[in-house]
Amino acid sequence: MERLRDIDVGRVLVGLIVAGVGFYYFLTNTLGLALPGLDWDRVWPLFVIAIGLGIVSASWFRHRA
Repeated sequence: MERLRDIDVGRVLVGLIVAGVGFYYFLTNTLGLALPGLDWDRVWPLFVIAIGLGIVSASWFRHRA
């Protein structure tokens, strides 16, 4: 349980987002899979929301510890 307190949720969340975007482009460009296209004008606010939630949850868990 002590190890879970040391995890920085914001960094994990940003890492998962970057890995997800990279995985998407790997599947479409390298393997040639026909995945639905991303409309970045509609997707980028989700990244901002996810980063904000990660920062808030990290500070919440640090405050409770």
